[in-house]
Amino acid sequence: MAFHPPPNLDEILGLVAQTEATGTTLAELVIQIDIQLAKIDEALGKLQPWKSGKLRIKWWKKRGKLVPFVVKWVYVRSGLWRAERVNLESLVLVVKTSHEWRADSPVVKDLMRMTKKLLALRTRALEAIQHFKATAALSISNQPQLESMNADLDDLLVALENRTEDPDSEPGPSSAVLLEMAPEDD
Repeated sequence: MAFHPPPNLDEILGLVAQTEATGTTLAELVIQIDIQLAKIDEALGKLQPWKSGKLRIKWWKKRGKLVPFVVKWVYVRSGLWRAERVNLESLVLVVKTSHEWRADSPVVKDLMRMTKKLLALRTRALEAIQHFKATAALSISNQPQLESMNADLDDLLVALENRTEDPDSEPGPSSAVLLEMAPEDD
């Protein structure tokens, strides 16, 4: 087993810059996906007749955030329409292909395939962003404990520097610094 020195500060700062760039890239990716989804919704609105079964992309609140969903509009009764969410796995299967729908159904199916890929990619990008946020929260919540450990280690190093060859000055098991650093039960 080879022993290596700890990484230098330049390496760590390089990682910080890379992480910030990655977070920015992920946020821009989500924005681009949302723009593409809006374009797909506009195309869906123009390609399909306004009849029961028309597919659109709508933004609904989920846990306080707006999330895109594919919906199928269903005619309930005179003047009343209802939007039903469509399962991501069956996006292509719900495309209507009869009579008025037939001419544009291949294009709509392609749009649904694109939508499925974009929604999956959006989910993955948001999960990565959430992971960054959780890591930042973990770092902030552990900062006091890290500072306490750092102070204990500094005190121990000062005590070790100040000791002499005299056995009475040796920090023993009753040393205040060593007692504070008692091992925790794991």
